[in-house]
Amino acid sequence: MSDSIMILGEVLGDVFPEQTVIGGAPYNVARHCHAFGLPVHFLTAIGQDALGERIVAEMQATGLPTEGVQHSERLPTGQVKVHLGPDGHRFEILDQQAYDDLQWPPVEALTLKHPPRLVYFGSLALRHAPMQALAAQWLALCQPATVLCDINLRAPWYDAESVRMALQAADILKINHEELPEVCNLLGLPGAADVNELARRLLMVCGLTEMFVTCGEEGSFWLDRFGQGFRVPPVRLSTAFVDSVGAGDAYTSVVIRGLLAGWSRPTILTRAASFAASICGIRGAVPATADFYDDFL
Repeated sequence: MSDSIMILGEVLGDVFPEQTVIGGAPYNVARHCHAFGLPVHFLTAIGQDALGERIVAEMQATGLPTEGVQHSERLPTGQVKVHLGPDGHRFEILDQQAYDDLQWPPVEALTLKHPPRLVYFGSLALRHAPMQALAAQWLALCQPATVLCDINLRAPWYDAESVRMALQAADILKINHEELPEVCNLLGLPGAADVNELARRLLMVCGLTEMFVTCGEEGSFWLDRFGQGFRVPPVRLSTAFVDSVGAGDAYTSVVIRGLLAGWSRPTILTRAASFAASICGIRGAVPATADFYDDFL
C-alpha cells in the first residue's frame, strides 16, 4: 500500500474583518501535508462562484491536486464569519454550503484509483445526514486504511449521533481539552476532574487505538489503549501572536506526517506542538509562501 492520504471535508472562506482567507480544517490539513511532501487527495465540493474559483486557483498554485474537488450546482462555496475578540475567535458557520453536497460516484472513483494508507475527516463534515451516509460508505471502501478523526465542535452543527458515528469510525482521535468534556457528556460518560481520565474513558468506550489531546497554553498529550501516555509542555512563540486559527489543524498535519514516517509518539508531539505554535504567528491557518515550511522539512 502506498503512503497516499485521503482527506474528506470542508473547504471554505474564513471571512475576517479585513480579508477572506481560504480555510476549513480538512483543507488546512491537506495543504500542510502536501507542503510536507506527502501524497494527498482532498475530497470536497465548491460552488460555481468566485470564491470557488479562488480556492481552485490557490490549490493549483501550491500544487495540491484538485481531482477530488467537486462543483455543486445548487449550493455556494462555504463561508465562515470569524469574529475576533479579547478572548479569541468565534466562528459563525453558514448552513447549506457546497461541502454539504458531495456526491458519491466521484468519491468512489478517486478512492479506488488511489487506495489510501491513512484517511482523515473532521466532524463538521458530518453535520447533515447525507454526508454521514457518504462518509460511512467511503470509510468502508477505504479499509484497511488507518482512520484519523478530528473533532471540531462548532455549535449548532453537532449532536450525539454525528459525534458517536465519527468516533466509532475512527482508529485515532485528535481533540482539544475544551471539546473532550463536551464529547464525553454527549455520549453519556461520567465526568472526571482530570482531563487525562476523561480521555482514557473516551478511548476505551469508543475502541480507539490512540488519542492526541491539545491543551492550548498547557501543551498537549497522547495516550493509547495499552495505558501508555506522554505529555509535552507548551511551546514558546518565537514571533508575536497573531491568532490561533488553524493551530489545531497544523498540529494534526504533523501527527499524520509522523504516523506515516514511523516517528515515536514523543517526537510527534514535540514537532506537532512546534509547528502549531508557528501558525499562531500568521493571519489565518496556512502560510502565504512555501518557504514558511523550510524549518519544518
